Amino acid sequence: MHAITLNKVNYSIDGRDILTQVTQQIKIGERIGIIGANGVGKTTLAHLMIGDLSPDSGEISINGRVIYVPQLVVDDSDRSCGEKMMQRINESLNNQPDILVLDEPTANLDMTHQNWLIKRLSHFYGTLIVISHDSYFLNHIIQKIWALHEQQVTAYNGNYHGYLAQRNLANETQNHLYHDAVNKKKQLQRAMTKVKVREGRATKLPKNISPSDARLGSGKSKALKAQKKLGQNAKTMARRFSELEKVDKPLVTKPLKLQTVAGQNYKTRTILKITGETVKAGNHLLLQEVNFNLETGERLAVLGDNGSGKTTLIKQIIKNYDKPVGYFSQNLSGLDEEKTVLENVLLKSSQLPQLARDFLGAFGIKRDMAFQKVSSLSGGEKVKVLLLQVLFTDTQLLILDEPTNYLDLLALDALTNFLTHYAGAVLIVSHYKDFIDAVATKKMRIQFQHILPV
Repeated sequence: MHAITLNKVNYSIDGRDILTQVTQQIKIGERIGIIGANGVGKTTLAHLMIGDLSPDSGEISINGRVIYVPQLVVDDSDRSCGEKMMQRINESLNNQPDILVLDEPTANLDMTHQNWLIKRLSHFYGTLIVISHDSYFLNHIIQKIWALHEQQVTAYNGNYHGYLAQRNLANETQNHLYHDAVNKKKQLQRAMTKVKVREGRATKLPKNISPSDARLGSGKSKALKAQKKLGQNAKTMARRFSELEKVDKPLVTKPLKLQTVAGQNYKTRTILKITGETVKAGNHLLLQEVNFNLETGERLAVLGDNGSGKTTLIKQIIKNYDKPVGYFSQNLSGLDEEKTVLENVLLKSSQLPQLARDFLGAFGIKRDMAFQKVSSLSGGEKVKVLLLQVLFTDTQLLILDEPTNYLDLLALDALTNFLTHYAGAVLIVSHYKDFIDAVATKKMRIQFQHILPV
């Protein structure tokens, strides 16, 4: 019995194909994780599967009562995004749906609430569909990965680590095929050159063979037969060479580094020094006796539960800092919707446009999108552009508040690559455990109104 069945589903938006002839099934009680690049159509696929959208052609059957928890929850309360998301998920689970669809459920959850959600979902026996790029979360709850790429859905059995193992094996195989093709192309080129030389010689008939003898097929026409065979060999080689040309070159990740610009002095050792600070929200005490230094090349991760004061601390640091700061905030403000993608990235930067376009490509923004207005982008694409604007800021200090929220795998890898090569100092707030482990050179945790080294 299947909870959801997709049969030859096609769907497009404004003439752009999102899904092409997609056929997949989800069994009752199965746990599916949907991954893919920002803007590829993950949320659209979810809306199709729950019946909010209708396909252009093909059939979708749904067996059971569905509850969908969207990516962002907007209301007028003062609670954090994480608290809003927790309330919605909790209400949905209490309603005991047959099919539960969660869109980026952990994006704003601290580790305490992530672990609570993992435990809570372990007791949910309906069909679970999750859109997420949080490897820690996916590894604990998912049985199968659906990877959405180039209008197709490919299913991989196992959790996220299983998917990565299969993807890495495919990359290794592609790497082997490519280098094998390069070697064979070199061999073919040498062989084709020899054939052309021999073919040129064979076009001249020996003096003892007349054209009439050749046409009559006399024994003396062996030279012409040899010429014909050489021509056939040349065509075969050319066809084989053309096939080898189609073998794709594997992607090679290059270090993402900014150019040093005037006014930046990375020789300055201490970039940020906090001594005896008190942090309050109105009259409510959040932190006391805050002490830490941040030096060139250091990447400090500030950890803590939702509402512990991480964002308030960041805002106080920025308010008191007397130099430019590259600040990425959770409210995603800072983009000019009427300017192009490239103009937004370079808004606070002296970097060259070509370097910005290279970074856009690394983060999954296609080169031809650089001159589009930001207003035309998807939500995930806007997050990438804003993040790049911050990373390109002419500064020695980056402060990133939940920078990984809603980033796809490609962008996460690119951000990790950039930060590990960044010459200045970085202060990061993130609940994404695997990202913090890969990037942070030191960690501090907020507990009981104090911030202490981990």
